[in-house]
Amino acid sequence: MTMAVESRPRLVYVIPHLSEHESEHFAHIPALLAELGKRVEVAAVVERGAPPERLDGVRLLVRVGGTGRITRVLGTLSAVRRCAAAGHDTYFLRYSRLFLAVLIVTRPLYRHRILLWRSGISDVAPPEVGRTPARVLNDLVNWTLLRFVHRFVTGPESMVGYMSRRWRVPPGKMALLYNDVDATRFAPLPADHRRKARADLGWAEDEFVILFVHRLSYRKGARLLGPVFRRLVARVDVPVRLVVVGDGPDRPDVEQAARAPELRGRMLVVGALPNHELPRMYAAADCLLMPSLEEGFPRVIVEAMAAALPVVCTDAGGSGDVIGPDHPYISRVGDTAALLRHLEAVIALPAAERAALGDRLRARAGEQFSPARVAAMLQGLL
Repeated sequence: MTMAVESRPRLVYVIPHLSEHESEHFAHIPALLAELGKRVEVAAVVERGAPPERLDGVRLLVRVGGTGRITRVLGTLSAVRRCAAAGHDTYFLRYSRLFLAVLIVTRPLYRHRILLWRSGISDVAPPEVGRTPARVLNDLVNWTLLRFVHRFVTGPESMVGYMSRRWRVPPGKMALLYNDVDATRFAPLPADHRRKARADLGWAEDEFVILFVHRLSYRKGARLLGPVFRRLVARVDVPVRLVVVGDGPDRPDVEQAARAPELRGRMLVVGALPNHELPRMYAAADCLLMPSLEEGFPRVIVEAMAAALPVVCTDAGGSGDVIGPDHPYISRVGDTAALLRHLEAVIALPAAERAALGDRLRARAGEQFSPARVAAMLQGLL
């Protein structure tokens, strides 16, 4: 029995940030690691935050520590040394550029393999900013680092070819991996619990609540929220509310739009929330709106799907792959008229049809993006 366990592949999963009260998407990772640990020997390295003392499925848990650049570099070097001493020689990273640089420098010593995840880019900039020298330098640094990784991992399907062309990575070096969602955390609520959640949130039972959960930036369509919602309020004859969850550079613009007389009290900007508070928000709302101009593999759509929440979105990045080819409420990037029509159509759906739509989305999330399936995909890359 021991020999079978020891013969399993060994993987180091690098987590950029993990804390109970974080607002980032890394709160999903523990569920994935629990499934991954059934298949491979997992070491987890947490770069920042306050993770728990142990994680299910993880054999070795390492905290980098340090707050300054030098101490973080030293902490990263120490983490790599500990993982190498434990026999782990393959690393999976998402957004950890410092960790990636340290792995590249230490590879001649430890002979490890590097699997790097990237999905989506930041080519879309506000008109007043454009392409600055800093953005050009950032691209150059990323392009250089990519030359040293063994596999460039991305998803969903349409992003594989796109990222290969964008970063000039040979197709044979590309690999597909989905984002996952824990459908036990993100799930619809029983009717009585849903009513209580809406009451606690201050949402009336007869309101149609539209939810936006994303970074408040130009890329994510934050500046479209006010104009689209203002037109929607003028065109529908039911009470509607827009709840905006997130923070970012465009928050002042969104808050200014919310202060318009016709939207006051209808458009609520709540800021960033810890990830553990989001399942209740999805389950209590009536529709998710994602008007992004640029995306990769949007987790917000997967979370909404798991919560059986109808979605109105654009086809930015891999959004169409995620939500499925037959989804009727997906528009071209920047087509605010289509977004408005889709919102009106979802509002007009009978309750039973809206519930059936949510059930189909939840079923797709469970089939395509479960931690078990994504863990199996990641195992396949080893």
